[in-house]
Amino acid sequence: MTTPSAIELPGPRDPFVRKVRAGWRSLTGGSAIRDSERATLIACSGGADSAALVLALADRSPTVAHVVHDWRPAEEALADRDATRALAEGLGLRFFERHVTVRGQAANIEAIARRQRYQALGAMAEECGLRFVATGHHADDQLETLLLRLCRGAGVHGMRGIAPRRALGAVEVIRPMLGVRRSQCEALCARCGYVWRVDATNMDTARARAALRRRVLPPLLEIQPQAIENSERVARQMRRAAAHLHEQAAALLESSEKGAGCLTWQRATLRASDEWVLGQMLRLAALRVSGVHGADRRGARPVGACVRAIRDQKGGRRELTWGGVRVVIEREMVMMKEDA
Repeated sequence: MTTPSAIELPGPRDPFVRKVRAGWRSLTGGSAIRDSERATLIACSGGADSAALVLALADRSPTVAHVVHDWRPAEEALADRDATRALAEGLGLRFFERHVTVRGQAANIEAIARRQRYQALGAMAEECGLRFVATGHHADDQLETLLLRLCRGAGVHGMRGIAPRRALGAVEVIRPMLGVRRSQCEALCARCGYVWRVDATNMDTARARAALRRRVLPPLLEIQPQAIENSERVARQMRRAAAHLHEQAAALLESSEKGAGCLTWQRATLRASDEWVLGQMLRLAALRVSGVHGADRRGARPVGACVRAIRDQKGGRRELTWGGVRVVIEREMVMMKEDA
């Protein structure tokens, strides 16, 4: 483990530091506020990416946080925690930790661990009176995310990639390093004398992201060296397209007649709308009617079947269920209600 005395902070004119700080300031209020008002908690795993973020912002007095979960061997998980704490204490920064339990869950353990990690980070930020939680996601992560989602057949919303910011309860998650590469994070850590931790699960090619990183990206980058930089531009364009789609879908949703636990539309109105707008509107409507978390993120198969049924020329009554809702389609009318 790197000893605190071995760590040397980068200078403020370091190109990496300048770029990361510019991203951090842009996401935390711009030039209108002072750095001292950008109260930030940095989620740090002890790896090169998040450690580089800590090093780049260290003299801005961030708080460092680490989440320990039990799906990895305890010895490895606690060693990561200890390395992160040593980094924070060596830089004179506050350090907080939380432990979460995911072992024994029947569902996707990675997804559960990620959700609980963010919940823990949000709770620590709120307890410390901090407005922002900064993570170490970078440009390589963005390309990996887009490629994985493309392979899964993601739509416009999925192809938005990793968002630069998103709400997390009373705080906001920010990602100020989407404009830098993994290799740059590692180079900064090396210059500063920090020996970063390596999570063995990131080397396990039985996991899709690790396999993509080790087997697919090297030859891809030989063919197109600018793929990583280009991925963030594509994600930015898709975020704009998704926002435009959402606006139109929200307007179509508001055209509904609101009843007790249900929404109703004239079928002709829905038929006349663009099928992508209609699909997104149905997702928004499902969230409003059911109140089920994630109802607005249902996949293309159930939503597409509903869109096709609404737009076809068949009469008679049909009922489709998905996402905690029941959609009733009649000759002149479409109604959505909670699926009891």
